[in-house]
Amino acid sequence: MANTPLPHPVQNSAFEAKIRKARWAVVAEQAWLRVWVLFAIAAVFLVLSIAGVWALLGPTTHKIVLALFAAALAGWIGYVLQIRLPSREESIRRIEAVSGIPHRPATSYEDTLTASATDPSTQAIWSAHRQRMADLIAKLRPGRPEPRTYRFDPFAVRALSVLAVVLGIAFAGRGTLDSLADAFRFDREASTINQRLDAWLTPPAYTGRPPLMLVDGSANTGAAPVAAADSPDAKPLDVPERSVLIVRSTGTGKSNIALEVWPAGAKEPLPAIEPAADAKPAAGITEVRTEIRASGTIKAISAGNVVASWPINMIPDNAPGIALTKNPERTSKGALKLTYFVQDDYGVASAEVKFARKKDKDAGDPSTAWARGEELKGPRPPFSRPPQLSLRLPNGNAKSGEAFTYHEIGSHPWSGQTVLMTLEAKDVAGQVGQSPAIEIVLPERTFTKPLARALIEQRKLLIEDPRYSERVLKALIALTAAPEGFIDDPRVYLPLRATVHRLAGRQLTRSVLDETIDQLWHTALRIEDGALSDAEKNLRDIQDKLAKALEEGASDEEIRQLMQEMREAFREFAEQMQKQNGDQNQQQAGNDQNQEQMSAEDIDRMMREMEQMAENGLRDQAKEMLAQMQDMMERMQQGQQNQQQAKQNQEMQNAMRKMGEVANEQQDLMNETFEQQQQGKDPVQGGKNTGEQTTQNLRNGRAGQQGQQRGEQQDNGPSSGNPLGGQEQGEAPGEGQSGKNSLGQRQAQLREKLAKLQKEMRERGLEPSEQLGEAEKSMKGAEESLEQGDLDQANQQQAQALEQLREGAEQMAQQMQQNGNQQAGENGENSRDPMGRPQRSQGPDQGRSVKVPDQIDIQRAREVLEELRKRAGDAQRPQLELDYIDRLLRWN
Repeated sequence: MANTPLPHPVQNSAFEAKIRKARWAVVAEQAWLRVWVLFAIAAVFLVLSIAGVWALLGPTTHKIVLALFAAALAGWIGYVLQIRLPSREESIRRIEAVSGIPHRPATSYEDTLTASATDPSTQAIWSAHRQRMADLIAKLRPGRPEPRTYRFDPFAVRALSVLAVVLGIAFAGRGTLDSLADAFRFDREASTINQRLDAWLTPPAYTGRPPLMLVDGSANTGAAPVAAADSPDAKPLDVPERSVLIVRSTGTGKSNIALEVWPAGAKEPLPAIEPAADAKPAAGITEVRTEIRASGTIKAISAGNVVASWPINMIPDNAPGIALTKNPERTSKGALKLTYFVQDDYGVASAEVKFARKKDKDAGDPSTAWARGEELKGPRPPFSRPPQLSLRLPNGNAKSGEAFTYHEIGSHPWSGQTVLMTLEAKDVAGQVGQSPAIEIVLPERTFTKPLARALIEQRKLLIEDPRYSERVLKALIALTAAPEGFIDDPRVYLPLRATVHRLAGRQLTRSVLDETIDQLWHTALRIEDGALSDAEKNLRDIQDKLAKALEEGASDEEIRQLMQEMREAFREFAEQMQKQNGDQNQQQAGNDQNQEQMSAEDIDRMMREMEQMAENGLRDQAKEMLAQMQDMMERMQQGQQNQQQAKQNQEMQNAMRKMGEVANEQQDLMNETFEQQQQGKDPVQGGKNTGEQTTQNLRNGRAGQQGQQRGEQQDNGPSSGNPLGGQEQGEAPGEGQSGKNSLGQRQAQLREKLAKLQKEMRERGLEPSEQLGEAEKSMKGAEESLEQGDLDQANQQQAQALEQLREGAEQMAQQMQQNGNQQAGENGENSRDPMGRPQRSQGPDQGRSVKVPDQIDIQRAREVLEELRKRAGDAQRPQLELDYIDRLLRWN
């Protein structure tokens, strides 16, 4: 075994494989260091290209820098190619060094003995040595390549270069190749054509539409525009008005992107839109934007080339619309209710009411100067500003819907004036829509107490023209001169005295005038409603605060606090209303059972529901319920006012009935005077004028007499059972009064009865017309003429008194009709008209309001008809009276 020869290492295939691996490891170590330099050159080139540096360089500099990169790259590639394969000895030495086995076993194994070493012992020793080397060779390993780059790059710049390349490629994305291609484009225009382009449309926020991406930079823009407007496949983009087109380009260099707008049908574009002067974009990034205001085509231009174009179809944003759906409704408290419909493409942002004074066409016209009041001298302070009223919008920012709004306008100086009213709506874009102007009379508060009405009258004088201040001052001084028994409330007297001192001791400026007008208003409210006015004001203020809190999204705690305050305010308001009205509601309940009522339980229930809605986030529904509650409260107040108005109308009807009795008695007295005159004078000479008056009196007196039942008269005048006067049927004129008071005494009693009636009317808060006072004077004259025996003059004065009574009754009837019309305008659901009859809007009448004539009414009609026939056959009566009676008979 010892004498067996060992194989030569060349014949050892395993060892040869190790030598080959070691040889390539040496090559890899050399190449790794040289390739890293080559990668660093390429990384710098790539980063500069992605950053768009080539576009920032001029053509010459561009070529020089590119040449330097090419030279460095070519030189280093040549240096890389100079790498040689190591020799066998170098590979063996590497294996021995990497393996760490001492005495270089592979080299020793390949050594040989000299030819002279033939000694057997020497051969034996050599063979043992080689055997040991062979065993060590099996333990040798070629090892992995170890370039030890840190010796040349201790700060690891190579890692930063790799990171820069990765980030640059991620940023450029698909445009990396285009950026690299820019390094080899030396023409300036060509470098701007092929670029990254991003474009998108942003609709206005109020439209609720998402942005629309037009170009995302993924397309190659070098060959053709990204989007061509003249392409057969190009479809117009439907874009809302005021959308913003944003175009952002990368790598444009000194040739910035611009937009060219071609309106539809235009032959020339609008001036180009450049990037904003104050914009500070990042290096190599240019952004330009424009707002879409019309249809057309928008082109993106760079260096005179169209890089993209888009056809635009603009969706116009129409102005909002608003219009009344019902006629304005007024309340006796001076509130105005407006019901309206609003609409807009994307929702209405706000709405309001605007008022303008109606110009007086007769102002300055000499032909109407006689009808105008005295012309005041001196400078006139400017008029008060019109009321500013905002309108509530439909819930949820709806694009269309109906809503209503209450506004207390009775306290404003413009209340009661004829104005032009316009509703105005505004959308988020600032567009304004208006309704047609209509002429209305602004509502004003109705006052029934004389002192309150007097103060309001003086307030109107100050509002009409502040130069009436001297007259107002004198009136207030007269009102407060003797307050005992007239003004018992110190909260009324003291403000009046303060107003007197304000007008007397200070210059009448706008602030002083406004303070005086407000003070007179609040004082009149105190006189009219007492503590109810303060409670009502407090309730309205809290309702306004709650509506504002719901609108602005206040916290739940604040909403609960305002709800509690509103409960307390309503409780106080209800108590004050009950104190003011007393048992009036119970008295009127039987007259109007259909009137809408609202109890404290209803209010509390609505408040609880409103609070729950607010806590659950349903703020719009809570606002709607608050508006409904305000509407119901207005109706409740209007119901109370209607009851008061009904009571006043009833008193006025009683006054008119008594006035009719006075007129009937005056008619009978005039007939007796006329017949006594006929007995003493020639009917042709003395009875012509009086006959005409009697005919007129007959026309006027019968209307007030028909329809009254027997027993209605309360005084000692003639019975209304006889439709013709104070004598029974068949009695001769004058015989019914035989042995009684003379005509003059009866005329005096009748005058006193009229005076008593006027006094009762004033005590009940009714204002008698001036015609009643004139009738009393005429009765006084007739009384004196009767005492003097001048029957002709007495008959004329009696006819005049009768005519004045008729005119006074007509004025009272017109006043009742106006009250009824005002009441109908204030509340569209009145259950009865001014005469106490059910309205047709309240449902079928079912015949309950139609009174079927009874036997007494039929008998009275027969008596009137028989008397007319009797008088028609009297040939001594004036022809005018006979013609009138004949027409009455033909009409029946």
